[in-house]
Amino acid sequence: MGLSVRDDPKKAVDVAGREWGEPVEGLALSVILKTKEDDAELVAVSAAIHNQSAEARRLTTRGWLNFFQISVVGPGETAVAMTGYGQQLMKPERQPQPTEIVLGAGEALEADIPVGSMYQVGKGKYRVRASAEVPGGRAVSNEIGIDA
Repeated sequence: MGLSVRDDPKKAVDVAGREWGEPVEGLALSVILKTKEDDAELVAVSAAIHNQSAEARRLTTRGWLNFFQISVVGPGETAVAMTGYGQQLMKPERQPQPTEIVLGAGEALEADIPVGSMYQVGKGKYRVRASAEVPGGRAVSNEIGIDA
């Protein structure tokens, strides 16, 4: 029995109460820990992008899993490697065709990222951050701590 992840369609997100990274050309990123529904569930985060500008922004994605690059730093300040599953999931040949997304002024979108199945997260404390290439440069989210 295998685990599969589908690249869900974009979801609207309530921006209130989220911490955001520094905007790049009006686009800011945020990550928050997803609440587990049961103790056996693996760690996941919600990565979001918010157009804080007064104008619509156009983005090209190959799916939200490929748009948001997730950084996981573990105990000892070392970058956490991807699992075999995560490596397979992120192979270039598995990427969907490019899609243009128009993010209206004030609009935000989010995607759930299954950190626990994509990265070699064991017991301990980890730091997670998202980044993405956006028009005008690279946007970086806030950083969160997780206990796995």
